[in-house]
Amino acid sequence: MLQHDVVRSEVLSRLQDMVKSRSWDGEFLDIVDTALNLALSQDRPAENANHLARNVMRDARGTIIRAKRNACRSAAARPLPDAARRRVTTVEADGSITAEMVTHDTPEARVLIAETLRELNIFALALGPYGPGCLQDMLGQETVPASARRRGVSIATVERARRVLREQTRILMEGVA
Repeated sequence: MLQHDVVRSEVLSRLQDMVKSRSWDGEFLDIVDTALNLALSQDRPAENANHLARNVMRDARGTIIRAKRNACRSAAARPLPDAARRRVTTVEADGSITAEMVTHDTPEARVLIAETLRELNIFALALGPYGPGCLQDMLGQETVPASARRRGVSIATVERARRVLREQTRILMEGVA
């Protein structure tokens, strides 16, 4: 039993030295703190200080990664109070974090979309009698051949109309930003 206590105290001393050498790294400090707790466990075999130090550091990294994954999953399941700050983050197998914004609907966004669509409809009228129909088909994700058949024009005419409508949309969106 005395040997185990000597080994554990040696590992604790090594971990404390690691903290002193890299006190600026918060994630590393969390790993070392978890490793300290794991090293104190009586269930963990402590015959060799090198093996124990390596094992507790490895297990601490795994524990931290698992805790982050679980925190992200539970946070994503709960609604956040401010819709503008809703994010879903995931921790990949390599440890990298991916954050995605959850989109939300606002009155301002609806006004901008309605205004842009109104201006696009006016522009589509200037293209000819097929213009508004081509715009509606494009917004409805209709294929070019189906739109051409429905509007009674050629495929090339629909493609030209869509190209001009996309360019006009780009111009309108640059004015908003």
